[in-house]
Amino acid sequence: MGEFDVIVIGAGPAGCYAALTAAKNGCRVAIFEEHLAVGWPRHDPGWLMDCDFSDSIIAALGTAVPATRAQEYRVLKAESGDLIEKSQLAGYMVRRDILDKELAVAAVQAGAKLYLKTKVTGLVRKAGQVEGVETNSSAIPRAEGRVFICADGIRSANGFAAEEGLCARSEPRAGLSLLLANAEVTEGIVEHFLSPDPVLNYKCLWGHRNGMCYFGLTASMTLDEFTERQDNVVSRKLRNALAVEVTGFGRALSGKYAEHYKRMVKDNIMFVGDASGGSGNIHAMIQGQFAGKVAASAIKGKEVSEARLGEYQDSVLKTLGKAPFYWYSAREDFGTFHNWFREFKEATRGIAATELGDLR
Repeated sequence: MGEFDVIVIGAGPAGCYAALTAAKNGCRVAIFEEHLAVGWPRHDPGWLMDCDFSDSIIAALGTAVPATRAQEYRVLKAESGDLIEKSQLAGYMVRRDILDKELAVAAVQAGAKLYLKTKVTGLVRKAGQVEGVETNSSAIPRAEGRVFICADGIRSANGFAAEEGLCARSEPRAGLSLLLANAEVTEGIVEHFLSPDPVLNYKCLWGHRNGMCYFGLTASMTLDEFTERQDNVVSRKLRNALAVEVTGFGRALSGKYAEHYKRMVKDNIMFVGDASGGSGNIHAMIQGQFAGKVAASAIKGKEVSEARLGEYQDSVLKTLGKAPFYWYSAREDFGTFHNWFREFKEATRGIAATELGDLR
C-alpha cells in the first residue's frame, strides 16, 4: 500500500498540472491513470485559448509539443460560408496527446509517481473524510492520502462527481475525433460553422497545418456520409480528406456545458477540469495549478479541511468564473466569440505556467 500527501485521479491536463504543482511544492504525489498511455484516447483538437498561461506553456515546452499559432478564429455560416465574425485572439493549436505526455513527464520529474493502467474503483472513507483509494491494480490495490484531486475528465458526471453528489448522473454520449489529411484548410485558421441544421451546427475545422486538421463527428455518422452532402461548405472542404487517426470517446454532461458545479470541493476531495463541471484545456490546467497550490499549503499548515481547500474554488470563481469555457454558448453569453476571448484573456492576465520552467 502506498502512502502519499496528494492523490490525483486522472492524468489529463488538469490532473497532471495539479500533480506537478503539488510536487513542486514539496508534496508526495501519486497520479492514477486508467489507460495504458497518458493522452490517449485523444478527444479534442488541442486548442489553447489566447492568454498569458498559454504563452508561458508554449515558451516552456518549445519544440517538444508541435504547436501552431492560430492566426484567426472565423465563425461562418455552414451552408454559404459567409463570414459572421472573426478574431485574432485565436490562441494556439497543439498535439493534445503529446501535451498531456509532456505535462506527465514534468510531474514525474518533479517527484510525482505515475501509475498507468490503474483505475481508481472507489474511495475509502473514515470519520467523514477520504483516507484512501482502491484500484483495480494488483501492484497497488490501495493507496492512502491526505488530499484527493479528482480529475477523471469528461466522464465524471457518470463517475466520482456524480457519486459525491456534485451533479446529477448523466450517461456518456459517444463521439469521434478525427485527424484529417488533404482537407481544404489553412495552417493557423480555425473555421467554426453555425447552422440551423444540427448535423452542421458547431462543426469546426482546426487547421494545424495546410491540408491537415482535426474534426469531430457524432459516433452515428461516418466521414463518408458527411462528405456525401454537397449542400454546405464544410462537406465540400472535406470532400477529398482522409482520416489518418480516429479516436472514440464518451462525454457525460450534467447541466450547462462548462458551467462549474456549485461545489468543487467536498470534504478533502478537490474536483478539477471536467470533473468540476468545467471544460477547456487551459481552464483545466489553471484549475490544476490552483488546486495543487492550495492542497500543498493546507497540508503544510496541517489544516486539511473542506473550508481550507475551498480557497481553491474561490480562486477559480474569481478568475475563470468570469469567462468559463462557454464554447457552445459564447455568442449568447458574451455577444461574440471575440468578446469571450477578450474577457478570458483579461480574467487570467498574469497567471503563468511557472511550474514548467524551461523544459526545452
